[in-house]
Amino acid sequence: MTIFQKHVKIDVRRLKQLALLMMSLLISSAYGYADTDSRMIVEVAANEQGQVPAVQEAIEQALPVLWDRVVEDSARMSLSDKIKGTPFLLRVVPHAGGVQVTFNSQRVWQYLDEHEIAYLKEAPRLNLQIQMINQDDNRMPKTAGAILSYGEEIALARGMVLDQHAPALVANWRWLDASQIYLSVQGSSILAGYSETRSVETGDPLAQLQAWVKELLLKVRDTKSTDVVGVVAGAAVQKHDDGIEFVLTIEQASSLSEQVVLEDSLRQNSRVKAMIPVYLSRTSRQYRMLLQGEDDAWITAWFQRRGMQIIPTPYGWLVQ
Repeated sequence: MTIFQKHVKIDVRRLKQLALLMMSLLISSAYGYADTDSRMIVEVAANEQGQVPAVQEAIEQALPVLWDRVVEDSARMSLSDKIKGTPFLLRVVPHAGGVQVTFNSQRVWQYLDEHEIAYLKEAPRLNLQIQMINQDDNRMPKTAGAILSYGEEIALARGMVLDQHAPALVANWRWLDASQIYLSVQGSSILAGYSETRSVETGDPLAQLQAWVKELLLKVRDTKSTDVVGVVAGAAVQKHDDGIEFVLTIEQASSLSEQVVLEDSLRQNSRVKAMIPVYLSRTSRQYRMLLQGEDDAWITAWFQRRGMQIIPTPYGWLVQ
């Protein structure tokens, strides 16, 4: 054994880290050091003991975070956990608090396009506002604040940008009784005009409302993906090979018998393939409509003949 072999211990782990650092520098110089999309930058923090993860480990931890930010929620599960992050790498920078991993957006979009996975090429911008009112018409600022804080965390984790000048998503919740709560969405987001009533199950109502606001945020976010709705006659619809699909919301106080008469009359129209209730209440109800062909303009005249106003929204049709 030589003196060199005796006194120098080769740390293979450090050599691998050095190789990855050198590779990231080479990639950065080839594609430009900065990626303007902040969603491509993922901070992997040190563990509770203050240990900074190895570079390769940090890259693999960062990749699922990136997918959560840019891939449509319904397509997220189609991405295998076995996909490696190194092919998408732009640079990696270890620091005292962890490792900053930056991915190359061009390579990310190319991979998602090749595998036909719906994604959001640009970060959606959103102005989230929450209002909560109890049965006695009193505001509940503490609960509203807790839901807002949770919603802002989810928005950032799922690649949205919070911006006071962006389209507003105003979620107004009102307790109808001890177990039912009504939501109406206002503002200028894609969900404006949407409403729904739900029964709160036993357990923590705050957790259920937080899950609800997460649903709303992902609906708003994913309408901007590479695989979403087209527009027919001003309302958002999904096109299928044999027809179109959209959401019909009716906000009008009516008895059960009046609701049944209206539904039956609409279902009898030859252009209606299916009318599927999403939720029903005395003051509002919502249906998933499936129509034959690509024309939904006739539905405006249908409701107007019955003395009702119908307006197109980016989410479907709203009848009042």
